[in-house]
Amino acid sequence: MKKIMQALENSFAAVAFAEAGEFETARGFLKEEQSIAGKVKILKDEFELTIDNLTAMAITYAEAGEFEKAQEIMQEVETRLKKAKDDLSNNLVNLHQKYA
Repeated sequence: MKKIMQALENSFAAVAFAEAGEFETARGFLKEEQSIAGKVKILKDEFELTIDNLTAMAITYAEAGEFEKAQEIMQEVETRLKKAKDDLSNNLVNLHQKYA
């Protein structure tokens, strides 16, 4: 979990420095991130942001005036909610067929 938090902190720090025009500093954070790129892939599969996390991120981007990024994140939320609804419906149908 500590490595996940470090990877997220490095990513957010790189974004912040890049937005401030400090590109070399941002690259430094990304180099740290690249050194654990293989681990990040594994962690990504194990650690998915929840819908609440994504919604909070979208709000943060919107408050910062990054409306396109906020909209992209909310589209991801919508996609995940639709998938969850479909999965639930399919599971209910399967249970009904199994026990009917």
